[in-house]
Amino acid sequence: MRVYLDENLPPFVAQPLAVVYAGHEFATHESEGLTGVEDIPLLSELRQRGFDATVTRDRMQLRDPNERLAVIESGLRWVGVRDKKLGGLQQITITVSTLIAGMRYVFEHSPEGPTSYQLHSVPHDEPQRVKVTVLAA
Repeated sequence: MRVYLDENLPPFVAQPLAVVYAGHEFATHESEGLTGVEDIPLLSELRQRGFDATVTRDRMQLRDPNERLAVIESGLRWVGVRDKKLGGLQQITITVSTLIAGMRYVFEHSPEGPTSYQLHSVPHDEPQRVKVTVLAA
């Protein structure tokens, strides 16, 4: 499957996804020369270029009637990732881990028509992810 990562995601996110999902292709606005292209023409262009899915943080694409129609008409699988409003390394690790964990379901699913996938962020607070124990001799 060919997957386009929207320009609201850091381009380097493509690399870990490509390592984990070696049978799939991940492209970015930089690699495709699509920086700054508005959403509606972008969705059509992605389909013309043979993409199967688009991944974005822009959840307004499904709320705006014109953009929603463009998603449907493109035939692309729409994958949304929630921005947790975190910063720096914390945001990067949550985004990458959410995509790695969630894209498996996108790839395994066989939709019968236009489909959206809204990936839930992996737990990211210390008590949710790590148990810290001080070891004593």
